[in-house]
Amino acid sequence: MLSPVMMMTIGSVFLGFFLFTGAFASYSYKKPQALTWTLFAFAVLFVTLIPVTLALIIA
Repeated sequence: MLSPVMMMTIGSVFLGFFLFTGAFASYSYKKPQALTWTLFAFAVLFVTLIPVTLALIIA
């Protein structure tokens, strides 16, 4: 059975990939650069920093 920490990690990475997709779509459809970079920054946060923090501190 999956622990709550594992579920939060999976959810965080899943959300991060959606944000990467949004950043790419924003870039492709020539949306403002601020939107593209904001989506990208949050994607990096959700894919890397949150799972690593969960692994090192909670698990």
